[in-house]
Amino acid sequence: MIEQRNIKKIYEAISDELSRKIFCSRLLYSMTGDLSQLDWMIEDFRRNAESNEKWIALKEQILSMKEKPYIFGTGAYGKMLCYKIGGAQAWGGFIDNSPKSDTCMELPVLKVKDFLDKYSGEKIVLPSKAFWSEMRKQLLTLEVVEENIIDGTAWYDATEGKQYFDLPYLTYEENEIFVDGGSCDGMSSVRFVEQCKGKYGKIYCFEPDEKNIEKLKRNFASRDIDNYEIIGKGLWDESKELSFAANGTANSHIAGEEENNVVKVEVMSLDEMLNGRPVSFVKMDIEGAEYKALEGARDTIARYKPKLAICVYHKAEDIWELPRLILEMRSDYNLYFRHYSDSTTETVLYAL
Repeated sequence: MIEQRNIKKIYEAISDELSRKIFCSRLLYSMTGDLSQLDWMIEDFRRNAESNEKWIALKEQILSMKEKPYIFGTGAYGKMLCYKIGGAQAWGGFIDNSPKSDTCMELPVLKVKDFLDKYSGEKIVLPSKAFWSEMRKQLLTLEVVEENIIDGTAWYDATEGKQYFDLPYLTYEENEIFVDGGSCDGMSSVRFVEQCKGKYGKIYCFEPDEKNIEKLKRNFASRDIDNYEIIGKGLWDESKELSFAANGTANSHIAGEEENNVVKVEVMSLDEMLNGRPVSFVKMDIEGAEYKALEGARDTIARYKPKLAICVYHKAEDIWELPRLILEMRSDYNLYFRHYSDSTTETVLYAL
């Protein structure tokens, strides 16, 4: 239930005008279901991403090529690259180590080996930030020359790559201790290490999906990231066993028995895991479990007042319940909101 005094308290704790506007828009959207309340926010995000200098330069480079380049990987960012730059007519096709289909986005999909057996010098664009290093190394090993490999990660850098870390008020100490709640493929932790310029204390990665953990380990290994601990459990307010949809993606989540890929996983509270040890930055993107996880971090937040970056879009009530709960634990937090997608998803609450 929304109480006027809670909304007033949250609004008074918000520390800049953009954050107030995002909060009010999301609040109205949650109360009414009227998507038009978010139109300005989505359009603002899209406009900023499209005007990113690196993205504009990549787009111009691709469209100016005489020979159509190929996209390495048929994942979300490979498809996005094709869609955003010229569509099927601008590209020769996709290459993939394990194609799931012969076509993608109306273009042929070739196995990397088959493609390179007949390779005649076409440019190959790598859209995946997570596996860019691996893809590049594979191509160089297979004797593709460096100048034919193009970094296609500009859209990621202009969008998802900013999430959790782009707020101008964020500062980093030399021995930051980071809790990555919902680590998925580990890219949030990778960006954290970049923000700290490699100087950090430790990373705690909470991720119950075994497929995601394998991706995380690969990403860390390819970047020589160390001093981390993987906790193969979900964040909650107590220790117990719950049903979990293990999709091997960012959409893995605490689930009902009727959903697909459901397994049993262990969950625990952050307070229990830390057992009084300090942290300085907590990120949570855990598909609707944020409220329970924050309850389970009550002692840590009250004692250490870590920086918080918490997703507030999974449930309608998150936009008021999560900031209310945080202010209940520490009334001296300053709140900020930022939005990171061209849809209703990826709105983040920062508490500093």
